[in-house]
Amino acid sequence: MKERIHQLLDDLSKFPSISASAAEAEIGRHIHEILAKNQYFRRHPAFLQLDIIESGEQPAVVSALLQGRGSKTVVLLNHHDVVDAADYRLNQSLAFNPRQLTQAFAQQPGNLPSQAQVDLNTGQWLFGRGVMDMKYGIALQIAMLEKLTATPENLPGNVLFLSVPDEENNSLGMRHAVGVLRRWQQEYSLDFVGYINSEPCDSDEGYHSIQTGSDGKLLPLIYCVGQETHAGALYQGLNSNLLLAEVIRLLELNPGFCDSVAGFHTLPPTVLKCGDLKPGYNVSTPTASYAFFNIFTLAATPEAITNKLTTLCRQAFENCLEKLSRSLSAYNRLSGENIAGPEFSTRVMTYAQLVAACKDAHGQKFTNALAKFSPCPGLDDQQHSLEILNFVHQFAPDFGPKIIVAFAPPFYPPVRNQRKTDKEHKMLAVVEDLQAYARKHAIELRHEEYHRGISDLSFCGLQQAEQTITSLSDNCPGWDQWLMPFADIEKLSAPVLNLGPRGRDFHKQSERLHLPFALATAPTLLEFVITRLLTSDSTAS
Repeated sequence: MKERIHQLLDDLSKFPSISASAAEAEIGRHIHEILAKNQYFRRHPAFLQLDIIESGEQPAVVSALLQGRGSKTVVLLNHHDVVDAADYRLNQSLAFNPRQLTQAFAQQPGNLPSQAQVDLNTGQWLFGRGVMDMKYGIALQIAMLEKLTATPENLPGNVLFLSVPDEENNSLGMRHAVGVLRRWQQEYSLDFVGYINSEPCDSDEGYHSIQTGSDGKLLPLIYCVGQETHAGALYQGLNSNLLLAEVIRLLELNPGFCDSVAGFHTLPPTVLKCGDLKPGYNVSTPTASYAFFNIFTLAATPEAITNKLTTLCRQAFENCLEKLSRSLSAYNRLSGENIAGPEFSTRVMTYAQLVAACKDAHGQKFTNALAKFSPCPGLDDQQHSLEILNFVHQFAPDFGPKIIVAFAPPFYPPVRNQRKTDKEHKMLAVVEDLQAYARKHAIELRHEEYHRGISDLSFCGLQQAEQTITSLSDNCPGWDQWLMPFADIEKLSAPVLNLGPRGRDFHKQSERLHLPFALATAPTLLEFVITRLLTSDSTAS
């Protein structure tokens, strides 16, 4: 199996399957072709499916069912897109040829960080874009599926392979795959007992981590409205960028927004994109500015985050008014003038409150206009939400300065083993068995509650469903136009496990995969988990 995994890894790595690229669409079809050559799927062609997503380059979801005995089903989940390779600079042409890239790094001393250089010198690490995130995960799962198809009669349940695009951007692939999973579930009466993802783990040499959950993510959209003025009369207005800058200052890296559960802590917020809505340069201040922030969640609801953001934005607004007042007083003392600026008051609202105010002011006229409004074609999901918010604000009864708190896609629900259902208890028992099995082979496995940094496992179960949907849908511009199949996700809910390779520096030019663990250890652990989840009892052996 080692040779097959390495062969598949070499084959899959050569595709520069950057999210939303033609190669991303191509590799999905290639994975389908690999599985189509398998004797099992030749005999059962209906068990191998390719679902084209009618978007952009038309990427595809690949799914394959290995049918054993009974209805219990383990889902093997992976994604076949990668981030771009611009960070490889002069080695960019080798980024998708791991063996050649690794050799090139060996001939370029000083081109890698110190730890990466140490790893390179051991000869045990393979470098390249996507080798750990997550072309190896695909190779592992395909090889495992191929092994199991040799004797399906021995399998005490079913295995469903699922490979999706677009995990690195907006999880369009997994959101579409929810419908694919639901179709398999209904057509073959499958009982999903667990989802296994093979995302990499950046562990120390002494242990390897596995996770039974995945953190969530919200993308707040903060929209700041100022009062336009000429730069030569700047005290007669309020720069929306000043408001935004203060929001960013207060929210960026703010540990007060870290979420904590069972000793696990999310990283603080960071701004991912910001700007103003001026179409070009002139000497007037902008009237509207925006920023998209990344906030990871574990237990915090969208409603709770909204309340905290509203409080923070109110403080930011007050700070700006104080700054404006102090600056004006200092300028008057300096110049001997007696400029009097306009009086501004702190105004912060949610998008839902803005919509309600517009309805009160304009009634059906606003409702009809919003229903007919169509943002410019070709926008990404985030700009789509921003355009809708900007359009809605044109109907605001008050055009004065304000800060509006909204959300934009994507939304990743946090998922955790809550220890409530029989399936959840079974997953935890299997994890304990796996740890005992690993110890017998001199491997220390650490069980963590969450996979850090979001993953497609978020779409394998929905917790706090009603509260989440209501608070998000009311405050997300264009929510009804964004695919989020909550109803199906609830029907597909099952415990999750992330069991992947050991790697380091994902999304960096020093991204690398630890080959001994990947080729010898991980396959054994994965097969153990699959077998245990599909059997009734759990006893390490």
